[in-house]
Amino acid sequence: MAQHPVTYILPDELELEGLKKILSESNRLSEDGPVKVRQTYFDSYDWRVWQADGELFQEQGEDKRLCWVERRTHRQLTCQSSDSAPGFAETVPQGQLKERLAPVLEMRVLLPLVHVNQQRNSLRILDFEEKTVARVVLQKNQFSAVKGKNRGDLEGRILLLPLKGYESEFEKLKRQLASLKLRQSEKSLYEDALQGIGRKPGDYSSKLNFRLDPDAPAHVTARQIMLSLLDTLEANIEGTRANLDSEFLHDLRVATRRTRSAMSQIKGVFDPRQLEPFKQGFGWIGQITGETRDLDVYLLNYADYRASLPRAIQDDLEPFHSFLLEHHKTAQAELVKKINSPHFRKTLKSWRSWLEAPAASGDQTPNAMQPTARLADRRISKLYKRVLKDGSNIGADTPAELLHELRKDCKKLRYMMEFFQSLYPKPAIRRLIKALKVILDNLGEFQDLEVQAKSLEDFGAQMLREGAPASALMAMGILVGQLLQRQQQARAEFVELFSAFSSESNQQAFKQLFGAA
Repeated sequence: MAQHPVTYILPDELELEGLKKILSESNRLSEDGPVKVRQTYFDSYDWRVWQADGELFQEQGEDKRLCWVERRTHRQLTCQSSDSAPGFAETVPQGQLKERLAPVLEMRVLLPLVHVNQQRNSLRILDFEEKTVARVVLQKNQFSAVKGKNRGDLEGRILLLPLKGYESEFEKLKRQLASLKLRQSEKSLYEDALQGIGRKPGDYSSKLNFRLDPDAPAHVTARQIMLSLLDTLEANIEGTRANLDSEFLHDLRVATRRTRSAMSQIKGVFDPRQLEPFKQGFGWIGQITGETRDLDVYLLNYADYRASLPRAIQDDLEPFHSFLLEHHKTAQAELVKKINSPHFRKTLKSWRSWLEAPAASGDQTPNAMQPTARLADRRISKLYKRVLKDGSNIGADTPAELLHELRKDCKKLRYMMEFFQSLYPKPAIRRLIKALKVILDNLGEFQDLEVQAKSLEDFGAQMLREGAPASALMAMGILVGQLLQRQQQARAEFVELFSAFSSESNQQAFKQLFGAA
């Protein structure tokens, strides 16, 4: 069985000389001089490395290296030289680290989260042949924030490092230190440093994870949901403004869509006359963020677009990439102006004030005082029946517009199920949400491919006016044909997929959870 490093908290009364004295009673020791290093820990904004059971740090001492540590065992799984701070996975040099990072990060950028300044004194445990059989490292640690002056001391640590082939010596060393009644660390150094700056792993997620009271008045629950969505939107403003990666804007827009859906679908809870200005305000936010997000999507898809073409003409698509980059730059600059505008700030500030004010209770509206669970059952049941009816009427000749309308209703249903999922048994509600997502993915692909094909035609016309070469337009024409072919494929798959979604077993499951017929 593989052995893992063991970390103990260094007691205040125990210093290096005391540790050396204890270990030397039954071990031969060799001491390495003190070394000072600085570790900077990185992760994406939504903690993807952490969620993949990893900790990623860049260590700067005599040289720079980037290391992935397995969070569960504290083992360094892979390290490599790194002269510059990591960003996107594509900027990391080829090797095991990049292979591990790329599928985890996808389109997200790595951000520096916290620094740890460390002084290490290393003791090598030797056998009778003067070979090193284990290492003991005494660490003195300090944390510091990446921005600002927040800094402080962390508990010292004693780190035991095993060496391959000397398992028995390592176990002996563990027993010796266990006899000192040292306390093993419950948290990693990374977690302690994050706590020092007031953060904790996973403190941001775009996923909905409400804990709702089924008996709470519906207006209280609606406010709880909308305030959480507002928190998510506001958390992504700075990253959107700085264009750190495309997912900041994506999450901001999703929070905006969910808010608009909550306004319209959690019905009879607030006075519609008071709600109307906020509906318009969030509609405006959706509008001003649309162009930049669309261009983000085309840039994210560009590698696939290029790879789908015959190899001989792949380079012909490069003017399209340049076109996207240039127009994205312009759209991003316009978006920043809107985000920095008084109107944007006032819209969000007014919305928060209204939600937090006692007047936001809306207790004169018909559903405001209804129990949350009863309102959720009724609204989800109604939306499900509409989806079931409209989806069953779609055939091979149904106009595309009706599929788009069905997608909108499926989105409303999904949002409502996700808003209120904590009210229902977890396995049952998640299974139905997953079944609904299959339909949404199909309808989304159908609509997205249609929009992409139309946009590529429009881009081509604009590029022609701007003097793009004919070869680029021909390559884009091939892409349009491929996209339309895939769209027809998605449409052909719809009937079978919807038949599975509307199966008798799913209908019974909806009925049991929400009372849907």
